[in-house]
This record gives sequence, C-alpha cells and structure tokens, in this order.
Amino acid sequence: MSNTSLAPASEASEKLLAAADVAEALNLSLTAVYRLVRSGELASHRFGEGKIRPRGLRIPESAVTAYLDGSLVTPTEAVA
Repeated sequence: MSNTSLAPASEASEKLLAAADVAEALNLSLTAVYRLVRSGELASHRFGEGKIRPRGLRIPESAVTAYLDGSLVTPTEAVA
C-alpha cells in the first residue's frame, strides 16, 4: 500500500470550521454565512447533503481570512 494523500500537505492540516463557528467568529447569522458561501464570496467544502442547510459544510480558516482581507475598508473608503 502506498501512503498517498488526496490533498496537499498544507491543505490537509488546515483547520476546517463549521458554518456556526464562522457565524460566531464573524458575528453574523448562520443564514448570512450560507449566503456568502452560496454567492462564492466564502470558499467552502461540502460533505453530504441537507434538505434546507448543508450539514456537512466546512469552511477553511484560510477562506475566512481571505474574506476578511477582501472586506477591509481603508479610512478614505469608509467616509461617504
């Protein structure tokens, strides 16, 4: 038997978060997290299916960091 991995070592060791954990960390509703995933703004992995909400949805920590980096507003942008 060979010792092969399906994902690169850096991805295999990355922590995957449940949607509820991401919602709590970002102070968003669970529905808002699912909308971000559905729109493609927040990358995710889906394991299994759910009738209303995908119970097997997992979001890599790096995706949360990338989303936060992309939503950063500079002081000149914040003034309307």
